[in-house]
Formats: sequence, structure tokens, C-alpha cells
Amino acid sequence: MLFYHFDMLNHFIENNLIGNLKTEKENIKQIINLYENKKSNLLAITTNMIEITDSMDKNKLDSFYQTVSLLKESFENINGIQTLASKLEEDLNETISLYDKNLENNKDEIKANLVEYNKRRDELSNKIFDFENADTAVLNSAIELSLKISNKKRKKQNISLKDSTLKKKTKVDIELEPHDNNVLIISEKEQKAYLPFFYSEVKNIFQNSNNQYQTLQDVVDDLYVVSLSKFKNSAIARFRESFHLIRNKEKGSITKALDLGLELMFNYSLNPIVIAACRSLDELDIYLDCLEENELYDFSCFEIKFEVVPQFDKNRKQKKIPFDF
Repeated sequence: MLFYHFDMLNHFIENNLIGNLKTEKENIKQIINLYENKKSNLLAITTNMIEITDSMDKNKLDSFYQTVSLLKESFENINGIQTLASKLEEDLNETISLYDKNLENNKDEIKANLVEYNKRRDELSNKIFDFENADTAVLNSAIELSLKISNKKRKKQNISLKDSTLKKKTKVDIELEPHDNNVLIISEKEQKAYLPFFYSEVKNIFQNSNNQYQTLQDVVDDLYVVSLSKFKNSAIARFRESFHLIRNKEKGSITKALDLGLELMFNYSLNPIVIAACRSLDELDIYLDCLEENELYDFSCFEIKFEVVPQFDKNRKQKKIPFDF
């Protein structure tokens, strides 16, 4: 509390202690900056954890879900601290302005402002206390889970490097005819998914890639041709692709991305490749509506084609579908 007793407000105002308010304003600014840095740090840890989930075991799904839920709560708490701190800064600016204009005439309004400020300042202190008490445990959980996933991923790295050298010609040739691609091809034969794209988006990525890509086709092959192994753990894939849809395609908030990921993670009727194929949240919403109504034939944002291998090979051995839906 900035002003400990109501009676002290008269003394505060009459002695024109405006310097105290200016010092408090600097304190609030420091809080705003501090929690912006904490948010950036938490975002980096969260993003890193999500990016390395390809190798996660199914038995860690519950741990992943709980950790992400805690991270989402942490982001919401930081947002709450930042919002309240910004409001307090506005209140201080208003009160300082009243001091500067006419102290005597504005005394009652200044007094009312200070009383209200006290309440909100206490609320901010409580929010900070609650966050700091929980923050260490949340960060430790996220880092511990990331390390476990990362260690397993390194063990598999040599295999994935070999696979990456076997580059095949893509089915989608954007150089031959500049166009939007409105077809999702899920090729079990090639173990790849060919995702839809807008030509304008591919062109924009190419033009802003700082020479990372030599041609438009390089963009397509890198970003819109995906190995099916990426979707083998369907629950994690649904979360990851939902998160990427909000963050990368919609440029939405971290909390909205985590929220959608948690919502769709265990929707086992939803193929995660379809989430990756959706170019906007609107397309995903339309697909989910069609899926819920069991009317997928009404989905027209893009066509979905499957290339399936024969169920039995020449030795009459059954082929396995590489998903755990």
C-alpha cells in the first residue's frame, strides 16, 4: 500500500508531495518492463519445448498436457499483471496532471484517486506474489520435460539426417504454373503430405527469406511437403499444429495458441495433417463444423486426397498405417 492511512492523504496533498507519485510511476514502469522480459523468456522456453515434441513418448502425454496448462496459466497471469500495471500508470498520470493544474480545486478528486490507487496497488502486489510463488515450479517443469524430449531426439538424429538426404521431386510444381494449391495430398506410398498453399503467401515468404530460398519451389518443398512421421504421435501433432496455426498463420497471442492446442489435443477424430493443411483459423473452424456434423463432403476450402499403399504386399504381409489415431 502506498498510503497507509486515509488521514495521511490530507497531509500528502497539503504538503504537495508529488515527487512521491513520480517515484511510484517509475516503479510501475519497472514492473511493466520486468514482466515483459519474463514473458519473452517464458515464450522462448514454451516455443522450444513445442518445437522438439516430435520424439515425445505417448507415456509423457499427461505430463506434457499438465505442463502446457501451467504455462498457459502463467501467460494469463503475466497478462493480468501487465494490464493492471498499465492501468495504474494511467491513474498516476491522471493524478499528477490534477496536481499540476490546480491543487486546491482538485483536492477531493486527487484524494479519491489515491484511495482507489491504493486498492489497485495492493491487488497488483498480490498478483505478483502469486505469480512468483508458482513461476519457478512451472519453469522447472517445462525445462525438465524439454530436456527429456531433447535427449531422445538426439538419439534419433542420425536416422532423420539420413532420411533428409533422400529428397524426391515434389508433386506440386509451382514454377511450372504459378497458382494456389487447393489440394491436400496424404501419400502413404511416399510417406509425405503435400499441403495446400496460397501462391501469394509462398511469394511473400520467398521475397522475405534473405536468400534462404533460391526459388519459389524451394519454399514449397521446405514448408509445404511434410514427412508423415511428424504426425505419428497424433495427440502431440494436433497440439503442435494448432499452436503453429495461431502463432504463425494467424499471428495470434501465445495464450490463444496454447488454448487451441489444449482444446484439440485429444480430439481423436481430427487428423492432425488437416490442421497443418489449414491456411487460416476460419478453414479449421469450417472443417471442425463439418466433422462434428459428419458432413465432410461439405468441406470445400481444399480437396483432400489419399494415396494408400496396397493392404498386402507380395509376401502377403499386412502394411501398417503410420498413425496412432
